[in-house]
Formats: sequence, structure tokens, C-alpha cells
Amino acid sequence: RLEESKEQIAAMRAGLLRVVPQPVLDLLTWQQLEKKICGDPEITVAELRRFITFEDFPSNDTCIQNFLEALDNFTSEDLSRFLKFVTGRSRLPVQITVYPERANLDALDLMPQASTCSCSFFLPNYSSAKACEELLRYAVYNCMSIDTDRDTWDE
Repeated sequence: RLEESKEQIAAMRAGLLRVVPQPVLDLLTWQQLEKKICGDPEITVAELRRFITFEDFPSNDTCIQNFLEALDNFTSEDLSRFLKFVTGRSRLPVQITVYPERANLDALDLMPQASTCSCSFFLPNYSSAKACEELLRYAVYNCMSIDTDRDTWDE
């Protein structure tokens, strides 16, 4: 049984060596290589903020302040689920664009929406950072329509 995937492993190795020269691979540990390919499994708010851009918001918008304050209270697991909700990926790097929610401009405390295809997050107007945090946390843990067949977090 130890040899049954030998051909597949050889094919993956050959493919990797077409992109990354062997001398470079020799300099990296498997952990460093995993981080370079898959991203860091531990996500901090500071790191996540580097990959977020805000579009169509007035300067010093309270929506942005509430959103960033809510993210400050998220754990690494929460941030990973936020990434999965917005992008379909659970690790950085990935660029996220945040837009204001346009459908209900006057409504407060709506559920957030995201488009994983374009890595876009549509930020509703929240009455407070606490309301933003609660609804955002609910969304990232319960609204996983891209994974309707199974929960990939259980793997």
C-alpha cells in the first residue's frame, strides 16, 4: 500500500519542479513551502487589513469604522471564516474589495453579503460596531452556500 500512489506523487513533483527549481526547494522546509503556496493558516487583523480596499465610501465613514472595530474582536478562526465567506479561500493572501450595500441605503443592521467570484464584500450600514460584529460573525459561521454539499471546516 505504501507504493500505490507513487506515480501520482512523481507527477506532482515533476509539475512542481517545472515551476520551482530544485535548488530553491532545497532551501525551504516543508512548512515554509506550505506557507508560500497555501498562505499562513494564522490570520491577524493587521495582516488582513493589508489586503482590504474600500470602494465608494466617503472618507471617515462610520460603516468602515464599525466594520474594522468588529474585525478587531475576531479570532484567527473567525477571520479565516470571514475570508472563506468573502473569497472562498480560508488563507491569505487574497485581495478583498469592500463596497457599501446599495440595495437598502436607509436600513440598519442587515446581513452582510459577499461575492466569492469577485472577492467582493457588501457592507451594510450598522448601528454600532457590536451589531456589525454579531451579524458578521453569524454570517461567516452560518451562510456557507458555496459549500452546500459538505462542511469543509470539519476536515
